[in-house]
Amino acid sequence: MWKKSDTPEPSKPNGGGVPSGTTASVDLNTQLLTVGASVVVNVILFIRTAAGNTTTSFAATQAACPHQGGALSFIQASNYIQCGLHNSRYTTTGSILAQPNDGGTTNALKVYPLTVSANMLTATA
Repeated sequence: MWKKSDTPEPSKPNGGGVPSGTTASVDLNTQLLTVGASVVVNVILFIRTAAGNTTTSFAATQAACPHQGGALSFIQASNYIQCGLHNSRYTTTGSILAQPNDGGTTNALKVYPLTVSANMLTATA
């Protein structure tokens, strides 16, 4: 007999986000050395927004677009985050700058709190 649990879990078209409690760390001695640098660690997008190694010099957001889960990248020259699938654009604080170009809609990015300890930058979902 068929039951709901026999069916595969559907994909998460809204990007799914990062599971609560997930942490990711970046070594500031070797990564994010210049303003505008970015890196994805453990499905979190880290961006250096200013000089210095304090939490206010960085941003951390989900690395998958809330629209359909496309990879997000920081576009340094324009100072925004962009989805590779449908060109949704966001600020480093997660606000929407442009909706997807496929006629769909997106949501604001999840932004994660940061800590800096001994040159390790850590984000916690």
